[in-house]
Amino acid sequence: MKLKYILPAAVFVGATLLTSCVKDLEVNNINPQEVTDFNEDYIFNKIYGNLVLTGQVGPNGDSDLDDIDEGTSNMTRLIWNANTLTTDEGHCWWNDPGMPELNRNTWTNANVMMKALYYRLMFGITLCNFYLENANDADAETNQKRAEARFMRALHYFYLMDLYANPPFLTKLSSENAPQIQRADLFLFLESELKDIIGEGQSSEVLADPRTIQYGRADKAAGYLLLARLYLNAEVYTSTPRWSEAKSYADKTIGTAYTLCTSDNSNSVQSGFSPYQLLFMGDNNTNGAQNEIILPALHDGEATQTWGGSLFMIAAPVSSDMKQEDLYGVKDANGNAILGYGTTEAWDIGLRARKEFSKVFFGKNASDNSIPKGAPKDVVPDVGDDRAIFYTSTQKLSIQKEDDKNQGLIYMKFNNIHSDGTSGHHSGGQFVDTDYPMMRLAEAYLISAECDARMNGGTCTATGLQRIKDLRKRANVQTGNKYDGKGAEAITEETLEDIFSEWSREFGFEGMRRMVLIRWNRYGGQTDYTWEWMGGSQAGAPIDKRFNIFPIPDSELNANPNIKPNYK
Repeated sequence: MKLKYILPAAVFVGATLLTSCVKDLEVNNINPQEVTDFNEDYIFNKIYGNLVLTGQVGPNGDSDLDDIDEGTSNMTRLIWNANTLTTDEGHCWWNDPGMPELNRNTWTNANVMMKALYYRLMFGITLCNFYLENANDADAETNQKRAEARFMRALHYFYLMDLYANPPFLTKLSSENAPQIQRADLFLFLESELKDIIGEGQSSEVLADPRTIQYGRADKAAGYLLLARLYLNAEVYTSTPRWSEAKSYADKTIGTAYTLCTSDNSNSVQSGFSPYQLLFMGDNNTNGAQNEIILPALHDGEATQTWGGSLFMIAAPVSSDMKQEDLYGVKDANGNAILGYGTTEAWDIGLRARKEFSKVFFGKNASDNSIPKGAPKDVVPDVGDDRAIFYTSTQKLSIQKEDDKNQGLIYMKFNNIHSDGTSGHHSGGQFVDTDYPMMRLAEAYLISAECDARMNGGTCTATGLQRIKDLRKRANVQTGNKYDGKGAEAITEETLEDIFSEWSREFGFEGMRRMVLIRWNRYGGQTDYTWEWMGGSQAGAPIDKRFNIFPIPDSELNANPNIKPNYK
């Protein structure tokens, strides 16, 4: 990455983001490192800002990355595309370059979406290396910030390892071509690095204790959870399962000061949104969700304007002609029904749920005649699960034609409404305040339960069973609901197959499904499990095992002779 020069780019409100102001780096080239200046606070903020921001001037106009559409270069949006559109959960009918190939699992190493994600991740690593080479004050505050930069570098490398297997690898700025690291070796680096910064090594650079620093910054709980996620997928990355270690670090995460969001802890009126919905709303930094969200990608309608992130998750599934009257069945402080979803943006129902995801809530025999018709306020009580946030009024269950926006149910998980019943606090309601949860405590509950089952013949012990009960109780899953019949307190057994479905219910549309499918051997290289439009066929067709990783972009292969294709 070429760090060309430092520009004033955006003023961040101190209460919302990390410091009072931020200056960003402009990146114009993907080769040699050239650094002309360093300001510790500015670069430290840019490391976190890379999760959301795409350039220098608001949502578009001066991009970090060359030759890539800035609106789609948002890191969280790209991670979501890679992990949701390629699976049994989500589908997008837009013909943006690279999008149809993701929907159909037919991409090549020229796919522009996966090229953008690759370089966005590499850019984040360069920022971290730049900071670590220059922030050298030997004091406790700098040591903690260095630990956070090392964590963020590890997070970016984790995604590269998971998605691309064998990426370039550098921990220092260099004008030389980066060497390529093998997936198993990168796993060992991440394992060692994360243990070091949570205090299990010899380093003085240690993350802060959980919930002792500003919301939005990585602390030890983030380190524990990333280690748990790393070990959970160890068999995929190294061919050796590490269930015991995954459970151990998941349980450590659960034992911290973070708690599941079970009520509205804000000082506003209880508007009627469920605790689960509070996690994905415009004030999820204050409404009680902050107790569960371990690492958010911070959003502010004025300071972090982007066409990706949470705005994408809110606006892409909806359209301006959708009936918005009392969508959620909740009221504002004056007792009036809350209308809409909290932004003026509506992107013509681009995102829809595949029938396989919908059937996790409505049952394996669901049909257009059996599912309730209406807004989330109608569907949620019918299903008996607060996570069933579907709009079905105008929609068919199955996607027979990809460009028919009324085929596929609408999953309205994210919104920009605040728990006091107001919305659009900034920018006239166009851009959003909803923080995107990159890591939240519920993941540790599911990791703990899954590993418990895997170590005990495929069925949870009492400990693992209680983890699932806690999540289903928070989701208000009723005893004997008509679709799966398993209320939070009624379940007496939880198998791996049950947990497979619970991952989808709890984390649907949060950009995690691809990892689950690969871990369960239900992705490439098998014929037992397919979904509609898998492999380019409406009925679903098996795909080759090589699709379990994304190819390193052709532009990288051409530029760096050290990098070899990760598959043929």
